[in-house]
Amino acid sequence: MAEELGRITRPEAEQFKKGRRLFMVPLLFAPPSPPGTLQEIIDRYWVEALQQVNSLESRIGKINRVYHEMVAENGESGLKAVESMSPGSCQFARNALERGAEFTGVEDSSLLGEFMDWGRCLAVGLYSSTVLEKVLNFYQEVQAKRNQALASNIDKSLGSDEIGLLIAGENHRIQFPSDIEVFYVAPPALDEFKRWLREQEYSGSGSQAKPAENKAGKEAEKKEKAAQKGAEKSKKAPASKTQKRSRKKGEGK
Repeated sequence: MAEELGRITRPEAEQFKKGRRLFMVPLLFAPPSPPGTLQEIIDRYWVEALQQVNSLESRIGKINRVYHEMVAENGESGLKAVESMSPGSCQFARNALERGAEFTGVEDSSLLGEFMDWGRCLAVGLYSSTVLEKVLNFYQEVQAKRNQALASNIDKSLGSDEIGLLIAGENHRIQFPSDIEVFYVAPPALDEFKRWLREQEYSGSGSQAKPAENKAGKEAEKKEKAAQKGAEKSKKAPASKTQKRSRKKGEGK
């Protein structure tokens, strides 16, 4: 059973100072111009994520390599790609780079392009169930190949006794190499973000709902569903051995 890293004492943390390790930070799928309430939650999320990662580094070691879902480029080019899609995770990643980490592209550009195109097809809505089924099958097929490529690129680039930081969607299906110890970071604001999306979805056009916030909530929900739709049908697949051994960082210190 996975235990919260916040409850692991320093002597116990000594066992994680060797070998390949990966800090996994969930990527928030937010609308382009979130309303004030949501922006406050997002800002607090990245502050909390940074605090938790700093705590991990103080116990286990410094981050050597930064990976970001949806990015295939290395170095500054990769960081610019992150900035265009998620300013919050860009600043978060830059913080690690300023302390000596290297930004490494983790995606296969060809598979990523195909994955995004099939995702757009699903997002627009399809009338024919036959067409929907075919598009979904193509989407799931390329998603599986993409996840394999993500795991392979991490395996090839993360050196012996190095620590990587991966920013990716929470419901990813990446099967990490068995010799990599994965630490999941879970800032408290993550639950607030999910709750905000649910509330906006349920509020509909009620008199108490703010139109701008309803629209933003639907946009964020649409992004997240489009990115995760293929994974939903594979939830019954058995968890990987690595996931079972993973450690989760919670609120407790």
